[in-house]
Amino acid sequence: MVPTIESYGEWIWISKYYRRGRGVQIGDLVSFKSPIVAGEQAVKRVVGLPGDFVLMDTPGKSDTMIQVPEGHCWVAGDNLLYSRDSRTYGPLPMALIKGKVLAKYNFHRYYPSGFTWLDQGLQPAVEDDDFD
Repeated sequence: MVPTIESYGEWIWISKYYRRGRGVQIGDLVSFKSPIVAGEQAVKRVVGLPGDFVLMDTPGKSDTMIQVPEGHCWVAGDNLLYSRDSRTYGPLPMALIKGKVLAKYNFHRYYPSGFTWLDQGLQPAVEDDDFD
């Protein structure tokens, strides 16, 4: 989820109210159990809910659409080029969602600058050259 959440050095606050996808909306950051690696957890942004049509691949690569099935959502990372998300493992079962990510804390910075409420809602995709 770089640049929204760094790979290391940040803690995240998760609301379990949204467990199993309850009340999740498009643009929300969710924490979930990985559908492909046992014991691994991930954080991604919800970009499609049941019944929505979403692009199956990276924008510009293919125009193939898929309808998100009932009981699932489609998730994507903010750094599309390097993200392992629904484009890799397909629709995410809502039952795997552990909660909604509300805030982060960078423990290398001092309070209050280390604490940040996270923006919910869709974010612009990050281009690869944004990290140079």
